[in-house]
Amino acid sequence: MDFRKVRKWQVNFEVHRQLRSLPVPEIVVEEVQNDRNYRLDGRLRGDSGGQLSITLGGRGGLRIAGTDYELTPGKAFLHNHNDPQVCYYYPPDGTEPWNFLWMAFYGDGLYELISEINGTYGYIFDVPLNSPLVERLSNYRQYRNEVLMMTPLEGGKLVIDVIDQLCSPVENELRESPRSSLVGDVQNRIANYISERLDVESMARHFRVSREHLSRVFREQTGTPLHAYITRARLRFAVNLLLQTRLNVKEIAAKCGYTEYSVFYRAFRKRIGMSPEALREAGYRPDI
Repeated sequence: MDFRKVRKWQVNFEVHRQLRSLPVPEIVVEEVQNDRNYRLDGRLRGDSGGQLSITLGGRGGLRIAGTDYELTPGKAFLHNHNDPQVCYYYPPDGTEPWNFLWMAFYGDGLYELISEINGTYGYIFDVPLNSPLVERLSNYRQYRNEVLMMTPLEGGKLVIDVIDQLCSPVENELRESPRSSLVGDVQNRIANYISERLDVESMARHFRVSREHLSRVFREQTGTPLHAYITRARLRFAVNLLLQTRLNVKEIAAKCGYTEYSVFYRAFRKRIGMSPEALREAGYRPDI
């Protein structure tokens, strides 16, 4: 393919002294396609890295795990280049050119990040054409056919900012939903009543919802089962008391909502990997 014929403009990025923990921007392109043979299939791509594409005009096609979606103006998708579930293409029944803006990036950990975003929010996003994200990427047109030099932090920030601008509207919508409100109320109750009886059944009764609904919504919103979240909250509180007070371990177990010390001890050892006494002696604060 002669990229000069389909790319209206492009800007490449060059990051020297790359830091492995930071993503790296590679290129921003505005492209126009009307070739019915145009098709990029993740199963056939060996290149690493990811890409964000935003339709500006016309219509594109996107297949995810065998299901086809239309990419009309204001529709964006984020994916890993070699994701075997993804294929995007110019529709065989297309009547006008597909005009889209895309940015590619790469870096250690980026595959996992994009995979988690796809698993949590999906592949397709609504991005109004007058949004700050489209404006930001479109502004690179002024540097057409140039190579922009960036420090590792500048490059990493650019990629993270772009992904943040893409996902923030979805996160805000989820945060403001009734389900998110319920989860927030549950988390506040756990934090404020950590020494009391806390289990899925009692929490469901308190908030007047079914156990099944509460369990499902909490896991959807947090990615963690409610019972596991309660255990983690109790053990975090126990670690704080061990390191910041002189309470004996049985007193700490009671303050963390455990009526039986043996149950607390087993949960602590399983999660932390050492006894409460050993942790206090070592002054060790684990990542729970």
